[in-house]
Amino acid sequence: MKTNLSNDAWSPVTTVHCNYRSQGRREDGKYVLHDTIPHLCHIELTYACNEKCIFCYNPERAKLGDLSTIEQLVRSIAVSQIPHVYLIGGEPSLLPVEKLNEYIELLSPSSSVTIVTNGLKRLDGISSKLACFGVPIHGANAKTHEFLNQSPGSFEKTLETIRCYVGEGHDVRCIPVLTGYNYDQMYNIIGIAASLGMESIYIDRYEDGGIGAVNSRGYTLKPTREQFHIAVGQIVQAKHDFAIFDGRVGFGTAIPYCLDERMITEGITSNCGVGTYFCAINPKGEFRMCNQSQLVFGNVMKESIETIWNKPALDIFRDLSWVGEPCKSCELLLDCTGGCKVDSNCSDRFCIDYAVRGLSKPVAELVTKVKHRKMAEEYPESYRNFRPNRFMKLTTRYPEKFLVTRYQTVKLDEMALETAQAIISESLIGERELVARFSESVDEHEIRLFVSKMLQVNALDLIKEVQHATS
Repeated sequence: MKTNLSNDAWSPVTTVHCNYRSQGRREDGKYVLHDTIPHLCHIELTYACNEKCIFCYNPERAKLGDLSTIEQLVRSIAVSQIPHVYLIGGEPSLLPVEKLNEYIELLSPSSSVTIVTNGLKRLDGISSKLACFGVPIHGANAKTHEFLNQSPGSFEKTLETIRCYVGEGHDVRCIPVLTGYNYDQMYNIIGIAASLGMESIYIDRYEDGGIGAVNSRGYTLKPTREQFHIAVGQIVQAKHDFAIFDGRVGFGTAIPYCLDERMITEGITSNCGVGTYFCAINPKGEFRMCNQSQLVFGNVMKESIETIWNKPALDIFRDLSWVGEPCKSCELLLDCTGGCKVDSNCSDRFCIDYAVRGLSKPVAELVTKVKHRKMAEEYPESYRNFRPNRFMKLTTRYPEKFLVTRYQTVKLDEMALETAQAIISESLIGERELVARFSESVDEHEIRLFVSKMLQVNALDLIKEVQHATS
């Protein structure tokens, strides 16, 4: 019997704008299962920062820490081969560029590496192995942007840094924070990002945490439901109007699907990776399930990240018996996971998202739409030629086998892994040759669908025409 590569063999998990599906569940449906390692790790290199954002989720602003300690925790995470690593802060650009390049060099053999920076200080000479810069534009004008980050002159400096990075050939993602002050500027912010040639835009809704939770007593940081609806309308319109993004417009943080059902119909949903695929490490090496949470489960300089990740103590989230209504009985609980569950004003552990309390669940047809999301199901008539993308990697040290691309983690079964290994071992390969190589074990239809899916997640670069060398 030939192997089917198109179903269980292919389980994509995006790691910036997440649509994660649990790989299983307990019989009572109240437990979120997880892989041996998280797919995404945020390393908070420092709590030092050159801006004073009023919404900051960090617990404090501090001086730049000991670089030897930072290097030790980066090495620990590199050994664990986490598929996607974000170097964040505080502000990572306060570290020397040569040190950041050392970290990228350590991590990039197994991980796709992103730096999240405010853009106030430009990182000249950053490694080409960096997968992406994440840079926020918090307002459609200097007044709003600089009110939110409390840094006069920062708006133009940030735009110039983005222009520089884009000009150097880097992917630059726009990551604004949606608040009660800029909710009606989303369309124009996205328009600015498009004009700058940014790769995508994923918006983080403000959540109470750290310094922001203290400031929210005096500022209107949380967007109201009406403000959020206005923001969604602008985001949806911008997604259609700015073709440069090719649909890469949406949310980067967890939002309950029922808060605005256009998120489902327009495919801009994002869920919470706490306990399923995401973790955060602070500058001391302390492991938390989320940047917003201050619950610590271990230290990566004393234990491996996979050891901490598989501790029963993390069941305080994974066991969903704590979930209340309207999420508890919702059919989309394991897809949506109830939005953001860390709210410093609600609980020192977890609770359903503040914005969903009192709302009704999505209607049946929307539930069906979510549950029938599919990847590529077709391929062209003619055979294609392609080469592995330079960010494509394979991680095989764990029971689960992962294909890592610039922005996604893909779990592969044995046959899919063998097929991916055959592709990655060649600098250029033709689809016809790939079909022939696996003709005795995999149907041609399955191989060609596999290629389509590899192209969809940017694991492969399509070659329009093969140039043959002349004698």
